[in-house]
Amino acid sequence: FGSSCLFVSDWPASHRLLLCLPPKHLQRYTKMVEACEAVVLERSLRGSTSAALAPSPQLDDSAIEDIEVGSRSSGSEHAGAPVLTRHISPRSATHHDSRLVACSVPSPACGDKFEAPLYDFSEFRQKIRELAKEYYVSRDCRGMLASIAALKCPSYHDELVAELIRGAMDRGVGEREAVIVLLNEMFREQLLTDGQMARGYEKLVLSWQDLQLDVPDAPGQLAELLSSKVGLLDEDLFARLPERLLQQLSKNLQEGSAKAGLERHLKELVHFKAGLEPAVSAALGKSHNFSPMAEYLAEANQAHFHHEVVVAVCQACFTSDEVHFREQQRLALALLQELSGAEGGLTEVDLQMGFSRLLGTVQHSGGRLTAELSRNQRDQVTSLLRGAVETELLPAEFLKSARRLRFGGAEGVEVVRSAQRQTPLYSRRVWGAGDMKHFRQEVAESIIEYFDSKSETELGRIVEELHLSEEEQAMFIRKLLVTGMERKQADVALTAVEKLLGRCWSLQEVRRGFEELRGVQEDLVLDFPQVRECTTELVREAVKRSLLEQQDLVCDNASIV
Repeated sequence: FGSSCLFVSDWPASHRLLLCLPPKHLQRYTKMVEACEAVVLERSLRGSTSAALAPSPQLDDSAIEDIEVGSRSSGSEHAGAPVLTRHISPRSATHHDSRLVACSVPSPACGDKFEAPLYDFSEFRQKIRELAKEYYVSRDCRGMLASIAALKCPSYHDELVAELIRGAMDRGVGEREAVIVLLNEMFREQLLTDGQMARGYEKLVLSWQDLQLDVPDAPGQLAELLSSKVGLLDEDLFARLPERLLQQLSKNLQEGSAKAGLERHLKELVHFKAGLEPAVSAALGKSHNFSPMAEYLAEANQAHFHHEVVVAVCQACFTSDEVHFREQQRLALALLQELSGAEGGLTEVDLQMGFSRLLGTVQHSGGRLTAELSRNQRDQVTSLLRGAVETELLPAEFLKSARRLRFGGAEGVEVVRSAQRQTPLYSRRVWGAGDMKHFRQEVAESIIEYFDSKSETELGRIVEELHLSEEEQAMFIRKLLVTGMERKQADVALTAVEKLLGRCWSLQEVRRGFEELRGVQEDLVLDFPQVRECTTELVREAVKRSLLEQQDLVCDNASIV
C-alpha cells in the first residue's frame, strides 16, 4: 500500500485495470477500492452505444466490456446485436461545451444581428420530418447534409437534433446508428454547435416520461447517447440525468455490476439532495446565513450535482403568501449569485440546467409542481425566471430557446412567455423565434398600438426595448410614416417622430427614414395610389416642425430625397 499503484486483481476480467492513485488522498485501503470500482462502473454506464434497453436486458461482464451498457435486449428484434455494426467516428474525444446557451451577454444590443431563417419554425419542423423519413431509408448522409443546408435555418438546428433522435428511437438499430453518423457529420460541416446539441438533448430528457409511453426503453436510449464512442455530448452529463430517469434505467437492468454502479450513483444523488435541505433552510430562513450552503458544497465535492442546488433553492421559495414569496425570492437569487461567483460554486451549466429542470417539473407530476399548477405557482416560477434574467444569472437567450423548444410543455411555454414579457429590456429583441420575420411583426403591432392609443410615451418605451440599430431606427420611422399616411393620420405619425426626437432617434435617422420612404414609394403606389402626393405633403410638414431642413423640401420636389 506504500506504492502509488494498486492492481485490482479480484475484479471481473472486464473491469481489471491498473490505477495510479496518490495514497495521500486516501485514508484506508477499502475506500481506495470503492473509489476505483465506482470510476470503472460509472464509465461503463456512460459508455453505451447499444440498441434500445428493453425492460430486461441480458447484461454480463463480457457484454459490458464489449459494448458497455445493454447492447443486447432479450425483447428486441435486434437482440444480441451491438449497435455499432459499422464504424462511427466521433467528432472528438475532448470535452464538449454542455451549456444550453453559449451566450454570456445578459441582454440584446442594437449590434446583435437577427436570425433570418428561410422558413417559419413550424414549416421547418415539417420539412425536417419529411427529410428524416427519407434519410432513415436511404442512409444518404451527404445528401441529407445538403438538404439541411439548403433549408437555410441554422438557428433551428437544436430542434432538428430532437426531431432526428426522437424519430429514430422507435425504429431499428440501423436508423439510430445513421442518426449518430449524421449528427457527427453535421458537427464536422459546422452545421451544428455544442449548444444546439445540448438543447436538443435536454428537450428529450425533459420529456422522457412522455417518450416512454411510445418507446418503453427511452431512458436507456437517452443514456446511451452520452457514450464517448458516440461523441456527440459530454459523457459527464450522465451524472446530471434526472433522478427518476435513472431510477427507471436501474429497473430495466438485471442484477450485475452495471446495476450496482448505477444504484450507487443514485444513492449519492439522494444523499446529496437530502443534505441540501438544511443548507437551503439556513439561507432562506430567519438567519439568512449563506455560509452553510457554501460549506456543504465544498464538503460534498459533487460538482456534477450542482444543478440540483438551483432546483432546490427555487422550489423552497414556493408559498401561498405572496409577500413571503417575494422575500424568499430575493434571498434565493442573492444566494445563487453568491454561489455562481465563488470558486468551485455554480457554473453556467449548473444554472441553465437547473432552471431547465425547474421548467421540466412544470410538465410532470414528479416534482413539487404538477401539470395542474395553480395560477399562483405559475406566477412564482415566472417571477423566478424574470429575476434570474434581471440579475444576469441567465441570458435572455435562454428564455427564447426554452420557449421555442417547449421546455416544460404547454405549461412551461406559458411560464417562459410571461417571463419574456416581464423582462423587455433584456428579452424584447429575442421574443418568439427572434428572427427578422418576427421582428417585423413586432414593429407592425407596436405601430398599430400607437395609432390606437396615441401615446408617445408608450411608443417610446417599446422602441427603447427593441434595441434598434441606426438602420432599424430609420426603418421603424419609415413604417410609422407609411402607416400614418394610409390611415390619413400623417400628423399623428409626425407628432410621434417629433416628440421622440433625441430620446429614441436622431435627426440623421429621421432624415434617413424619409429617404427610405421616397425609395419605396414605387412599391407602394399600386396599393396606395396617392403615396407620392402624400409623401410630398409629409415632407413639407416635417420641414415646418424642424424635422427636416428646407433643402430637403427642395430636393424632394426634384425627386431626389
